[in-house]
Amino acid sequence: MKRRTLSLFFLSAAILYFSALGTIPLLEPDEGRYAEIPQEMLASGDFVTPRLNGVVYLEKPPLYYWGTAASLAAFGENEFGARGFAAAVSVAGILITYWMGASLAGWRTGLYSAIVLSTSFYYYVIGRLNTLDMTLAVLLALSIFPAFLYHSGKRESRAYLLLSYGASGLAFLTKGLVGVVFPLAIMVLWLVFSRRYREYAKGFSPVGMGIFLAIVLPWTFLVQRENPDFLWFFFVHEQFLRYTTKIHRHSEPFWYFLPIVAAGFVPWAAFLRRVVLVVREASRVFFPRDDLALLLSWSLFILLFFSFSGSKLPTYVAPIFPPLAVLFGRGLDLWAEREDGTSRCRFPFAFSVVLAAAIVVAPSYSRYRVEPAAWAWATAAPVALILLWGAIPLFMRRLGAERVVLLSFLVLALFLTSVNRPAGLFLGGYKSVKDLSLSLRGILHPEDALAQYGTFRPGLPFYTGRRTILVDMTGELKFGADRAADRADYFLGDREFLRLWNSPRRVICLFNRDAMPLIKEKFPDHRLLYRSDEGILIVNRH
Repeated sequence: MKRRTLSLFFLSAAILYFSALGTIPLLEPDEGRYAEIPQEMLASGDFVTPRLNGVVYLEKPPLYYWGTAASLAAFGENEFGARGFAAAVSVAGILITYWMGASLAGWRTGLYSAIVLSTSFYYYVIGRLNTLDMTLAVLLALSIFPAFLYHSGKRESRAYLLLSYGASGLAFLTKGLVGVVFPLAIMVLWLVFSRRYREYAKGFSPVGMGIFLAIVLPWTFLVQRENPDFLWFFFVHEQFLRYTTKIHRHSEPFWYFLPIVAAGFVPWAAFLRRVVLVVREASRVFFPRDDLALLLSWSLFILLFFSFSGSKLPTYVAPIFPPLAVLFGRGLDLWAEREDGTSRCRFPFAFSVVLAAAIVVAPSYSRYRVEPAAWAWATAAPVALILLWGAIPLFMRRLGAERVVLLSFLVLALFLTSVNRPAGLFLGGYKSVKDLSLSLRGILHPEDALAQYGTFRPGLPFYTGRRTILVDMTGELKFGADRAADRADYFLGDREFLRLWNSPRRVICLFNRDAMPLIKEKFPDHRLLYRSDEGILIVNRH
């Protein structure tokens, strides 16, 4: 029973995370950026210095780019290839979360923890996006938890400690110093809260340091040799100043991440009240003090760290979802053990009705409209499935709590898969440049110039396979643009672009969706190629 249940779950989770992976076009700007950089690596053969739109781009280390490049090479330069590595890492994160729960409280807690994580809205969405944060989250878990097992005495083999060092090195190659700071700080906090002050030296390993440096130093040395400004830009500008200042214009209030975390556990948040009540009643068997100290230190430190940051994005808190899922999974396990069927479980159904209504009316509250008949057809399956999920707990007396949890996983897996179609219909109309790029097929010739005016959409060079000229825009490319030998050809001011526009060369240019007044003023002789919420494409001559 145990082996079959786990085998079916992990197979289902893998299918869930790879299904419909190419349904939604790459979203701007992150997914376009993190697809274009590996694409350029494959084209150039240079896997040391990342490049975006042809210029050096050193904001992040290369591990995620390498993984995505391998996925693009294996599955093709498309949405599935761009997201394949992220999906594989996310499945690994589900396995690690099971391992965490099973190690701390038994296989059923591990299973419920993995179920909650894999079918929670946040983990599913972020885990299938072409971004770095889920890779960081999984590697941090692989660094923190083995170190805890060794320090706590649950595992005596030093291999766990060496695994922690190695995973920390890989986390550094994913997103920099947080790959070192987070595991170290969380373990120090755990030592303090568990009153193991004198055991700090137990975590030091010369062999582990050697493994860490063997992972980190080769790329750091090579990229610094090729880019003399790397150390300052990467460690000072991108690590220290990003955290302490608002230079990246992602400033948000201190409480910004709280609603994200709460909404991130939808729809399982519908069971939160029952979980809290059973944990209160069974606090003595919830988790041992040391284990609870680890999970809380892990979650709260990262949440507070990013809450104090001058730069905030929703993806930053991905590393706290595995430990929170273990806390939730343990609560579900205790509830399933104690539920006798005498109480009715109606709230999930009411919650599902609210979610179904939100899905139906979502486009009405956006400036980006979707044709109502198309939306109704696309959302029929998600609405039916989320209502079915809400109805399952109504049969608690007949099914039992354990079957309710397992059936909920299966229905939610189908629900999340079905959501991809309406999400692609809605987001593809304004958050991606795929349709816009496809409109250039048969029109864009090798000798033509492809430009972007006052904007930079990384997905355009990815989908077209062409480097683009940027006009009155450097943005995130400023570091590379300032050092580019061909800056004069690919980073133009308004006057230089007008000269190019009026030259004999054929020029196709992308503008923001609201730029038509500017186009009519500066380019009165333009010919319109494409216009939608994605942007406006014009050409100077046929």
